[in-house]
Amino acid sequence: MEQEIKGIVFKGNSEGLVIVIPEDYDFEKAKNEIEDKVKNAARFFKGARIKVTYRGIDLTAREEEEIRLVLDKKSGAIIESFSKEDETKSKPILPNTPSKAAVSPRKSFFSGGDDGPCKFVRSTIRSGTRIEFDGSVVVLGDVNPGGEIVASGNVIVLGTLRGMVHAGSQGDREAFIYALNLRPTQIRIAEAIARMPEGEAQESSIQPELAKIKDGIIEVVQF
Repeated sequence: MEQEIKGIVFKGNSEGLVIVIPEDYDFEKAKNEIEDKVKNAARFFKGARIKVTYRGIDLTAREEEEIRLVLDKKSGAIIESFSKEDETKSKPILPNTPSKAAVSPRKSFFSGGDDGPCKFVRSTIRSGTRIEFDGSVVVLGDVNPGGEIVASGNVIVLGTLRGMVHAGSQGDREAFIYALNLRPTQIRIAEAIARMPEGEAQESSIQPELAKIKDGIIEVVQF
């Protein structure tokens, strides 16, 4: 439940980004923490067009404009709008169903036993191909632009990831995405969403990376 959230949380939705601000925050604290989070995730926001809403505290029109300027300057994205979320239309991010067992990135990549089922795809996922699986997915190849993977568990790509991947699709915030070359058009973990800006790195530069949720946003670390 949202009252249990500690600190500001960024959540993806169908239109862009939702910023959840705890009710006990004042404006300056919210602005500073949003700035820090945006700077840490700037590589994913750069060049994207985003509609941003927020929930939690009430902001004046002037305060909203100040935060919008922070998002504009620090994210590198095009902020199409920034406004208070319409609470009458908001819906819970996670369904009210029993959650699946969390899978820690510290465990083995290859699920088995208590880690749940795992699907191996022994080929490149090409444009127009969509893989959906209730468990983890391991791709022995690339994921091309236009290819999609949706998994309730982890996603491991033993090649270059250029398409769209959604790990933890049923709300597992412990899920992760790993690739030998992480260059996605979009990645999602549970409700969090991130995009890779164009021209981030040369194709010849291969560095295994792991994406996971930290403090409500997707963080990518070299592995």
